[in-house]
Amino acid sequence: MIMLAAFFINPIAGCGALHGMKGSDYMKMSECGESVSVKLAVEFLKRIDSRNVSFMIPSGQMGEIAFKTAGKDNYEVIYRPAEPTTSADTREFLEIVSGKSPDILIFFGGDGTARDIVDMHPAFPVIGVPSGSKMYSSVFAISLDSAVTVFNDVASGMVKDFVPSEVIDLDEKIYSTGKIMTSFYGELMVPNSSRILMESKAEYTDDYVQDAAEYIQDHMENDVDYLIGPGTTCKSVLALFHLNGSILGFDLFRNGKVLETNLCEARLFEIVDSGTRMIISPIGGQGFLLGRGNREISPRVLKKFDPRNITVMASPRKLESLNVLYIDTGGEKVNFPQYVRVLYGYGKFKMVKVVQ
Repeated sequence: MIMLAAFFINPIAGCGALHGMKGSDYMKMSECGESVSVKLAVEFLKRIDSRNVSFMIPSGQMGEIAFKTAGKDNYEVIYRPAEPTTSADTREFLEIVSGKSPDILIFFGGDGTARDIVDMHPAFPVIGVPSGSKMYSSVFAISLDSAVTVFNDVASGMVKDFVPSEVIDLDEKIYSTGKIMTSFYGELMVPNSSRILMESKAEYTDDYVQDAAEYIQDHMENDVDYLIGPGTTCKSVLALFHLNGSILGFDLFRNGKVLETNLCEARLFEIVDSGTRMIISPIGGQGFLLGRGNREISPRVLKKFDPRNITVMASPRKLESLNVLYIDTGGEKVNFPQYVRVLYGYGKFKMVKVVQ
């Protein structure tokens, strides 16, 4: 039996992270260069088992280019967007798709793309392949590899149950000022699989995190570069020095001073070496250590780090909710420990498993 799948790409998704931005909602394709999401779509198509699948797709960068690059011909172009594409093209494509009753929709994008899908009230389930800068909704697979597995399980009939999952988004203009404001936009049906996160981003207070920050302060070395990651947990370290940084980005700290703030991916790649230290904190609720909220740490940047120089810190309450930490590097494998020590007090650590 042939499964009918709708498929589309937001070609701008993920560009923001590479340019030091926290989203791509207000970016133009001309600002992106090579599309991050199209590249991921090609890898996805190469890895899936699509022998009994027929795809409905848009032309150009929204779909057909990826299929041709991956050497796939089991598709029908049902919509031809103008270039560059916009969110209106997503809605127009989905309007056509809705009249054809697909078994499932695969999309490449972030929270903004998921919002566009919610606006169309689809009657079919979706698989979100993580491609954006903001992915705090719970409709995305854990990683590209997980998306491939979920798709294959659905196509083979191994997964037949679908459950509602939340779509939330952050206002980028407010977010860029250092404030986090999330809004609930609706629900989409997703495959009932452990490889799709069923929890949206959760906010936790940083009660008792100062003990962990003081431990880091007391063990900092002179003439060593420290990258202080995003979030109030990490910035509590700077607060002990009476310093401020970018609440949403990475700051370069050395010898008691903040030298640079809100570093983009290209700048991080320039300055990181095997002696650089990094302080990061996982996202509450979802448990992402890398790949959500800190996509400036791309695979090529991460490969320059000595994993022993990465300090993970969390408040005790946040740590209680995390049984595993996730890393999403866009399908590119990196050398990272299977377990990390998470600092949650003064000299207090908990070993937590890491899943790529």
